[in-house]
Amino acid sequence: MGWLHLGGATPGAGGRRRAGEFADTSPAVVTALIDSHGGTGWRVVLLACLGAVLGQAGLFLDLPSLPDMAREFGVGDGAVQDTITTYALGYGLSQLFWGPLADRHGRRPVLLAGLGLYGATSLALAGLTNLPAFLLVRLLMGIGAGCGTAVSRAALRDVFDGRRLTQRMSIVAICFAGALGFVPFAGSLVARLGSWRLDFLLLALAALATAVFVAGWVGETNRLDGEQRRRGFRAGELLRGYGGLLRDRRFLLPAALATLATAMIACYDAISPFLLETQLGLGKGSFGLLSLANTAAYLVGALTLNRTVVALGQQRLLAAGRLWLLGGSLTMLALGLGGGLATVPLVLPMTAVVIGCGLIVPIGLAMPMQAFPARAGQASALTGFLQQEGSALVVLLATLLPHSSQVPLAVVLLALALAVGLVVGVYRGEGAG
Repeated sequence: MGWLHLGGATPGAGGRRRAGEFADTSPAVVTALIDSHGGTGWRVVLLACLGAVLGQAGLFLDLPSLPDMAREFGVGDGAVQDTITTYALGYGLSQLFWGPLADRHGRRPVLLAGLGLYGATSLALAGLTNLPAFLLVRLLMGIGAGCGTAVSRAALRDVFDGRRLTQRMSIVAICFAGALGFVPFAGSLVARLGSWRLDFLLLALAALATAVFVAGWVGETNRLDGEQRRRGFRAGELLRGYGGLLRDRRFLLPAALATLATAMIACYDAISPFLLETQLGLGKGSFGLLSLANTAAYLVGALTLNRTVVALGQQRLLAAGRLWLLGGSLTMLALGLGGGLATVPLVLPMTAVVIGCGLIVPIGLAMPMQAFPARAGQASALTGFLQQEGSALVVLLATLLPHSSQVPLAVVLLALALAVGLVVGVYRGEGAG
């Protein structure tokens, strides 16, 4: 999908843009687009990275401290794990509202409101002493985190287009992968140095620093006129807008790619601890250490996308990602059937799968916004919701399978890889890329 067009879609035959019709991707046009937004292009990239990191930090920073929290609240381990569930629920659902708000009122004020909610709830969590109140405020914190993810991605679409948008989204993916590896490690350091309450004080400081950055260095990127902003904001219109996106293949196909590829990583993360720790008898720290291999693999995929998408285009990279997914899942299945459960036959094929995800997920996140520039916030919000909640549903179903060997996991991964391959084939067949 190599195209860049300041005004949106390039019309095809009969006045409608076909999926494969794109405009200029020259550096001069890209520079003109960035200059038209006050030179904020790379600041918006940094903002999108911060939005991704804050969302993941809120989810993972306190994981190493959960046993300490359970003891302090006087509850079981399962009860304190509900703090993660409530955050994730608020994080996923809230994006459906933050996106349209940013389309109507602008990216900057909505971002500042979301960051304020995130920071204020982080401070409150650091001082709470009972679990019910903690769960409620944790939900509100997730709602604030959803703003950073949905709105910062929409701002990225305001400034970049086509292959350049995908290239910049790959930078966000790199930061996301780095956060997945670094945040739990940082949380373990905090757990050793002091109370779990320090986690939330650090998150509040991070939100404050990001808000200062937005207020002082990021200009408004939503340049739609008043009538365009007001359009589609009422509840009925919002529902019709989301329904229209779900019925439009330009949105649905890439969003499905992002959701299915993310679900592959999420399934492995949910099932592999049981295989590594319970079945293979590895220590609790082994899972975190072995997960660094997947972080590195995701970085490889995202860096490859960043360096090659402008020259090769999304179509070829989607095809390459599909091969990585199929190859990794088939290898895991074959090794599981041939030699039983072991660490290397489980972990090494998964790195191939994650490389493919690093190629596919950023494209899947970028292209729904690309197709709907006037509703970038809404498209970003719905994509984020589907990615979060859709992958969670797949994980829920996958965890019902037996965990005695790697074969059931490999079968799930292969089924998801085949689904991704089918969607990629349809998407490429329509000339998207």
